[in-house]
Amino acid sequence: MIFTTIPFLIFLIAVLAIYWSFPSDRWRQPFLLAANFFFYGWWNWKFTSLLFAAILISYMGALLVQRVGTRSQRGKYFMMGACTLLLGLLGYFKYTNFFLESLRGMIEHLGGHVGWSTLKILLPAGISFYIFQAISYVVSVYRGKLPAENSLVRLGVYLSFFPHLVAGPIIHAPTFLPQLVRKRIFDSAQFVEGCRKFALGFLYKAVFADNLAAPVDVIFKTLKDQSPLTIFGGCLGFYGQIYFDFAGYSLMAIGVANLLGYTLPDNFNFPYRATSLIEFWRRWHISLSTWLRDYVYIPLGGNRCSHARQYLNIIITMFLGGLWHGASWNFLLWGGVHGLALCLNHVWVRNREQTTSLNKKTLIKICSPSPILFWLLTQGTIFLCWIPFRAATLHDTILIFQKLGTLGTMTLAQLVQAGSFPWLLASLPLLFDMAFNGSEGLRTRWSLHSTLALYGVIAGALLIGLLFMHSGTVNFIYFQF
Repeated sequence: MIFTTIPFLIFLIAVLAIYWSFPSDRWRQPFLLAANFFFYGWWNWKFTSLLFAAILISYMGALLVQRVGTRSQRGKYFMMGACTLLLGLLGYFKYTNFFLESLRGMIEHLGGHVGWSTLKILLPAGISFYIFQAISYVVSVYRGKLPAENSLVRLGVYLSFFPHLVAGPIIHAPTFLPQLVRKRIFDSAQFVEGCRKFALGFLYKAVFADNLAAPVDVIFKTLKDQSPLTIFGGCLGFYGQIYFDFAGYSLMAIGVANLLGYTLPDNFNFPYRATSLIEFWRRWHISLSTWLRDYVYIPLGGNRCSHARQYLNIIITMFLGGLWHGASWNFLLWGGVHGLALCLNHVWVRNREQTTSLNKKTLIKICSPSPILFWLLTQGTIFLCWIPFRAATLHDTILIFQKLGTLGTMTLAQLVQAGSFPWLLASLPLLFDMAFNGSEGLRTRWSLHSTLALYGVIAGALLIGLLFMHSGTVNFIYFQF
């Protein structure tokens, strides 16, 4: 079910009505677990068994870790065993065909011949998200950050919680499982806050993301027939689309969780106002960045090592982050470029700090670019990195960069005539609002003190979304991951 469709709204209303009619969590949590599995089975009921397997592996693995002792050698073996099984599920469904295709291509490039073909493996929705959550739970128990959960129902609710099940945010077990133990009382203020966030996310998705998706999809499917400026317009459109799409989903997920009495962490903090790649990754897909930091970067050594090793750790982490997004060389390229750019950013920061420590104030004043230049450089890098992320193949990525390289021969009039630009221009004011006014501006405007005014804003956002939403259903981009 897509959050912006009628079936989901019917499902949500029914779940809320039944959920809050129960007198205590003793009945709410089993019902919520059933609702989670119904939601996940809506796409393909067969994959509910895979979700249950992930829950069972993490449940048994954590109990075994706790039984033999956290931080113990035997506990480490059980933790690694559970994580291996979980990664095995992810690897089989998401990366088997990528491995077979890459191996076949390499052999054929060397003049050989292979007789196998790819397997008919359907990628389960949201598998990357709930597998990462399961790993975070088992590792957190091993590290002693929380006790193993004795209730299979509570752990099941955590791993299958439908608001964030298929596209995040990725929730760390220590921040969510304690909420399942507390007594839940209906909070009208939290409920209204959930409506506000859902309405804003609906506006982001239905009005901005979906209307940008239509021309962007056409342009990327017909690259050979498009002019350089039209392709540039398509890339700019995707730059806006992916933010509105994913941030919209995250807001809606957080809002639905609030309606059920739970709190989820913010996943975006206006990343397009970032003036460095380091800052961007503190603002974009925060839950994934935090997960990669805690479970990949820090275990590799983080910054507690030589500078060269730290840069290698960054590149490895971003490569894995790219691979997490999808099984293709494009995503590896996207992750690798971000990794290299982050390393350059760290080198710049370190050199600037050393220069400051030497009190070379004149040199700093002369050589330090203005914040606008930092912003342009950062967003330009992000814009270019979105190209391999969106392109279907490496060949398409190369073609796009080849055509963009000829932009100097075009005129501004041709830019205005590009078919995708009406909705691009419509989205730019909000993009600039996010970039320059920042989170405080929008949050202040959306945090109204008058209850009546707040209800009006919520209703208005939903009405605008319904009036201007794109005809037809457009999947959220991150559903494919």
